[in-house]
Amino acid sequence: MITTMKNEINENTPWYKQWMVWMVITPPLTAVIAGIITINIAINSDDGLVVDDYYKQGLGINQTLQRDQLARDLELAATAYFEPGQLKVRFQKQIKEPVLRLRLIHPTQSQRDIDLVLETFAANAYQSKLDAKISGSWNILLEPEDKSWRILGRVDLNTQSNSQLSPNLK
Repeated sequence: MITTMKNEINENTPWYKQWMVWMVITPPLTAVIAGIITINIAINSDDGLVVDDYYKQGLGINQTLQRDQLARDLELAATAYFEPGQLKVRFQKQIKEPVLRLRLIHPTQSQRDIDLVLETFAANAYQSKLDAKISGSWNILLEPEDKSWRILGRVDLNTQSNSQLSPNLK
């Protein structure tokens, strides 16, 4: 038995060529490398989920609910059509807003959000140019300049080119 152990751990070979040394060193070394990578990700990425004024935003929920209720009372509904280089929105009912604001909200990366100004081009229809080629899933928020009401929608531009917009029903 002593001879076999002597064959496995040869005293003449350098330490870095011994398998037993690497078996002991590898788990802690892996943990240190994983920790460094985790710290690097935590420092360099912004989760964008935590806000400083959470209390004020909580109080603003009532205003948001009132905007949704007004949109329901006005029976607002529209369809957004995404065409190459432009966006068109057509309402089912006549509205009297000269200009609307549309916000394309990325679900996870707020720095990719896009704000558009829509202008009337036909009865019940608005349009705006889209500068960038966009793809993927987006939440849509459409509201007038005075933000008195809002209608919402969702679109996945990889699979569809239009979206139904309606008041929030929650």
